[in-house]
Amino acid sequence: MHALKFLGAGFVSLALAGCLVSEAPVLDSKNGKARPLQSGAHLVCGLTDDGALDECEPFVLIREENGAYVFVKEDEDPVRMRFRRIGRKAYAAQSAEDDAYLYYFASGDGERLALTMMNCPDLPAKLRDRLIDRDHLEVEEEDFTVCTVKTLAGLTAAAKAYHRGDAVAGDTVRFVIIKAPEDGAIPPAN
Repeated sequence: MHALKFLGAGFVSLALAGCLVSEAPVLDSKNGKARPLQSGAHLVCGLTDDGALDECEPFVLIREENGAYVFVKEDEDPVRMRFRRIGRKAYAAQSAEDDAYLYYFASGDGERLALTMMNCPDLPAKLRDRLIDRDHLEVEEEDFTVCTVKTLAGLTAAAKAYHRGDAVAGDTVRFVIIKAPEDGAIPPAN
């Protein structure tokens, strides 16, 4: 799957096994206004399993007054995201995708921000069970094909598990947003 589809409608199908989703936003203008990126020209690049850049494409990033980011790519529908700080250079991220919201763990600074789609099966079993028991997450099937995030506490607990390294990121979507080089060059795929 191309991380570049992130900038177009339907970057990630809700059919992806285990992703954290919600029908209503968990992050809003009050709790999702962290600023991990500056407005301006950026690149979105896929990441290989060893962390190398894989195909980059340019886009323009606009930070709205309400704290949301808008990712704009020529001939594509804009994508909106919000970020909530959960630790030093660590964030829970929410992406509006069609009629749903998808959740990522983001880490980095203003020059390079790596995003990993959070997946329910990747969370430590004890944490996942506790979040489900306390009604912070909801699952429809026992194999965790899709987990619905119901609360801010559930979202931040999941993101913190990724930040601590407790969540084992399996077969998931990973990409990086980097500030575009001043010369406008797009790095080659590694």
